[in-house]
Amino acid sequence: MIQVIISSNDQNMRLDKFVKKYLYNAPSSFIYKLFRKKDIKVNKKPQDISYITRLNDVITIYISKEQEEEFLDKKELVFSNKKNFEVIYEDENVLVVNKPDNLLVHDGDDKSKNEDTLTKQVLSYLIENNSYDPNKENVFVPSLAHRIDRNTSGVVIFGKTSIALKELFEAFKNHEGMDKEYLALVSGVIRQNGKIEAKLIKNEKTKIVNVDEVNGKSAITLYEVIKTFKDATLLKIKILTGRTHQIRVHMKYINHPLIGDLKYGSASSDKLAKKYWMSNYFLHAKKICFHNLKNELAYLNNKEFIAPLFDNKKQIINRLLKEDNLNDKH
Repeated sequence: MIQVIISSNDQNMRLDKFVKKYLYNAPSSFIYKLFRKKDIKVNKKPQDISYITRLNDVITIYISKEQEEEFLDKKELVFSNKKNFEVIYEDENVLVVNKPDNLLVHDGDDKSKNEDTLTKQVLSYLIENNSYDPNKENVFVPSLAHRIDRNTSGVVIFGKTSIALKELFEAFKNHEGMDKEYLALVSGVIRQNGKIEAKLIKNEKTKIVNVDEVNGKSAITLYEVIKTFKDATLLKIKILTGRTHQIRVHMKYINHPLIGDLKYGSASSDKLAKKYWMSNYFLHAKKICFHNLKNELAYLNNKEFIAPLFDNKKQIINRLLKEDNLNDKH
């Protein structure tokens, strides 16, 4: 028999989801069998799988000692001794960081499980700063509230409590009421600001996103010219929807792909990447500002989280400016 007291980070969770996380190694079939046999009780009373946990609930799980040893091991957390990210903002609920490019935000599959990730680095940072103690948590682990691609740098937000994480998930799901601003370096010269409305669909097998006005989901991108160069343009981009690879696919759609984008680029954009010594594309999540947060995180509404450019991207801009100056002299 196991008894677990629901902590602040375990509350407001469906009972079956909590038990699945707590008995990490147990098959789902075994867990639902426990429910059918009424071997899972809350405050000494059997409860349905849909019961929502409350603070200080006592969960009793009737399993043998052998089953405890087999199923009770928590998910092994992997940490990193690196800290490549910069802290933009932190309080007791959230951590906002500036992620460099060429860093996964988390393990995506078996191929990447041994790679260093932003999540591994952040968990180490939180433990070192006494913001997170895995030994004091039943199931909760601080996590990403959203994702950006490996080669996209910039703002990433983590929830440090289950309540904060849930509110952040909801805010990112309901994209309205949130400002997200990016910087992108694209091939070719763009003279005027513009708006792109083209529906997008993702091929789950190839992981490639394409424009599909029949079957795709609505996607809207606004772009504003910051600086034009001889054969490239630096844009400020705002996305009004949050589709996978939205900026990269939309810029390809108007024939100005991101320079160095191997997946959605072109022969000319690849040529420019070599010319300017770019190892991957230039896309930076510069700013996030919430207007739709409620309850515990409402105090963060209208607060801007801004991520400065890392040195490698500053150097690319400097190379472009230098070439422009040389051309002007000639």
